[in-house]
Formats: sequence, C-alpha cells, structure tokens
Amino acid sequence: MKVVLVAAMLRQKLWAYPATLALLAAFVVYQGYRFVLTPSAGLVALTLFDFVVIWLVWREYRLRR
Repeated sequence: MKVVLVAAMLRQKLWAYPATLALLAAFVVYQGYRFVLTPSAGLVALTLFDFVVIWLVWREYRLRR
C-alpha cells in the first residue's frame, strides 16, 4: 500500500496525499495500541518517525494544492 501511495505522490496525484496521511495515522494508532501492550523504545522511535513523515506529507500537500 505504501509503495502505491509513494508512486502516486511522485506522480503528483493529489488524492494520494490524504490517503497517505490516513494510512500513516492508522499506523500511529496501531503502534499506540501495541505500545500499551508491550512498551518498547523501538516502537516509540518508529512512532516519532511516522509523525515526522506525516508532517512532511502534510507540508508537501499544502504546497501542491
């Protein structure tokens, strides 16, 4: 799914940006759920990385609109 969305964003398809944000948000929610069950520093780092990617995608989407 991520590969398809990245390819669409590279082709500057506007629909791909909100879809990517939704997919990444779903990953963050799932990672939060996993963290509650089994806390780990790696999961925190991955979630922080996802937040950075969400911010970058949001910023790029605003510029493209």
